[in-house]
Amino acid sequence: MNPLFLTDGYKTGHDRQYPPGTTRVYSNFTPRTNKYAPAGCDLLVSFGQQMITRQIHDAFANEFFSKPKDEVCGEMKRELSMYLNTDYDVSHFERLHDLGYLPICIKSLEEGTLVPMKVPVLTIYNTHPDFFWVTNYLETIISNLLWKPMTSATIAHTYRKLLTSWQEKTDAEKSWFVDWQGHDFSMRGMDSVDAVISSGLGHLTSFSGSDSLPTIYGARKYYNAEGPICGSVNATEHSVMCAGSKESEIETFKRLMVTYPDAILSVVSDTWDLTGVVKPGEGGICYDLKDMIMARDGKLVIRPDSGDPVDIICGHGRTEL
Repeated sequence: MNPLFLTDGYKTGHDRQYPPGTTRVYSNFTPRTNKYAPAGCDLLVSFGQQMITRQIHDAFANEFFSKPKDEVCGEMKRELSMYLNTDYDVSHFERLHDLGYLPICIKSLEEGTLVPMKVPVLTIYNTHPDFFWVTNYLETIISNLLWKPMTSATIAHTYRKLLTSWQEKTDAEKSWFVDWQGHDFSMRGMDSVDAVISSGLGHLTSFSGSDSLPTIYGARKYYNAEGPICGSVNATEHSVMCAGSKESEIETFKRLMVTYPDAILSVVSDTWDLTGVVKPGEGGICYDLKDMIMARDGKLVIRPDSGDPVDIICGHGRTEL
């Protein structure tokens, strides 16, 4: 897409609306309120500025400056003339194309910084006096791209604080476990792969667990990350458990433990009857397979994937094998 489309329609006339003699426009991106945030979310996590700056740079480099001027500026001439019902003047776009780069300076707070509301996390201004209009032309796409990673990082931090507070009250010696308690499944809920990367990387500022594989690509591409980015475990889904049939569920458990004799194995266990899996005494799958479970060199996770969490945990209780 021609990146000149990446703005609000009303901004397309602003090059002629500033006072004569304007040479610089200086703007900022500021979190204004946390009134819609989860309880306890009183500080914002500064995150995503490097990623979105690279995204904007790449969009203009690949889809504007590297394309013929007549093609990209002609497209805007044609489309905006119809959009505004006028003979739209694209000379300012043509001059930008001739310049060959975006004449802007972006500054930001260090990513990972906890920021109070109403404190700017990013500023932007033009570095060439003829292109003062570019600053706020880019404001829309900056807002569009930066809101999600910063919001996801902030929510993840809030959950991290909550999990840590209870970890310290119950088993402080295993504080490392909190790294894995908040797990990300952005790939299943976001509206695009780019959104998965944006939200998923925000989540990884506070946690290590993720099933959103595009975040690995995003971390390498936008942050030059090396080494492990995130992690998960071998795990089943309902289709696996269904395939073995309800009558043979215990055989499915056996086959899985043979396939994965060590490390963590997470088995979704409410496909048929969670109670039947965890109930004590003969006939309970975990009870009948106790020796095989204990012989594994690793943890077997019995995972309910649906239902009311309070009822699942408190209603069934903990079964001692």
